[in-house]
Amino acid sequence: MVVDATARGHGVGRVLIDKALGLAEDAGAQTIDLTSRPSREVANRLYERAGFQRRESAVYRVALD
Repeated sequence: MVVDATARGHGVGRVLIDKALGLAEDAGAQTIDLTSRPSREVANRLYERAGFQRRESAVYRVALD
């Protein structure tokens, strides 16, 4: 999720998260996982305020060129 720079700090991200969580719950989802780079400090604080808990995890990628 990315909020336009001009709209940041006005609650748009929280509204989008709440809507996504509601849609997922209505669809029967039991959990929601998301990934975010540690450098995205503001976004990570938003996710934590929305109820997400930081997990110990490793993300792996291989480029297939």
